[in-house]
Amino acid sequence: MIELLGLCIFCGLSAWRVASLLHTEDAFEWLRGRLGIGHDQDGIPVVYPETLAGRVFRCFWCLTLIVAIPLAMVIGWTSDLALWEGVLLALGSSAVAIWLERQVMRSQAR
Repeated sequence: MIELLGLCIFCGLSAWRVASLLHTEDAFEWLRGRLGIGHDQDGIPVVYPETLAGRVFRCFWCLTLIVAIPLAMVIGWTSDLALWEGVLLALGSSAVAIWLERQVMRSQAR
């Protein structure tokens, strides 16, 4: 169980970083542009199309889950985790990523 906790933290950090890149950072501006996501003058995404991709990118929580599932699958396969442990890993990783994003946003608001 301790191993699963460590994997969850590692996968959560990875999910947060990838979701953050996809959601707001400049590295994937081209992808957000292709999906039709518009930005304001500060580069913050504000206009999302009514498509599945637009809905996923609008919700950071959804995006972390979409990112955490394949990460958990790969980590689960390489670590010989049971299916239920892989599901817990994906959900826990998404929760870690959401918590990290809240902490980052809270520190930027100060």
